[in-house]
Amino acid sequence: MWEKNMTLCHKPSITANKEGEDYTQVTFFPDFPRFGMKALEEDIVALMRRRAFDVAASTRERCKVVLDGKLLEVSCFQDYVDLFVKPEAFRACQVVNDRWEVALGLTDGSGFQQVSFVNSINTSRGGTHVSYITDQVVSAVLEKIGKQKNGGQLAVKSQHVKSYLWVFINCLVENPAFDSQTKETLTSKRERFGSACRLPEDLLSEVLESGLLESLQEWSKAMGKSELAQHLNRSD
Repeated sequence: MWEKNMTLCHKPSITANKEGEDYTQVTFFPDFPRFGMKALEEDIVALMRRRAFDVAASTRERCKVVLDGKLLEVSCFQDYVDLFVKPEAFRACQVVNDRWEVALGLTDGSGFQQVSFVNSINTSRGGTHVSYITDQVVSAVLEKIGKQKNGGQLAVKSQHVKSYLWVFINCLVENPAFDSQTKETLTSKRERFGSACRLPEDLLSEVLESGLLESLQEWSKAMGKSELAQHLNRSD
């Protein structure tokens, strides 16, 4: 038992479990006055619920997570991804190797989104692991556009492709480095990840056939008309 910001440590209570396997139980009693609270507020409870789902999705061997007496039905990373992506929306999920799981979805073009874990740590601001995966997708899309008829005429750049992507990553990184103690952003260099993750061709093909290219084409045409209109207005 710990008290006073964990400065006081008491001996653990160890008892024999005659009914099943040995286990470790940690019980937490929040010190409300310490946090200026009278009870658990809704946003704090929501954060705890979110973290329970995070743990169920990101832990290896898929440990069972029970919340409010109910087993969370998150048996694989794709189950977790499905909580974010609408049933009818595109998503492609694959276990690339024993250290990397990747899922790719699409946004409406309003901006890049990512949900990622490094060693079960929620890297809410992404980092080098997210860039590593995203760059591969962007490169494949731009290469495909370049090979299409009139593809060279489309003013599509990396940032435009990225604005349509929604990337989900669950990975294991050796001795990960972060930007701060909150561990929101991974800063480890790619060569120090301890493993590689080259996205399979079939996964990239799913993205290329998802309608993303058509969305980028429509966007490029709309931008071209807008620039032409601005040019004509200046000419007037």
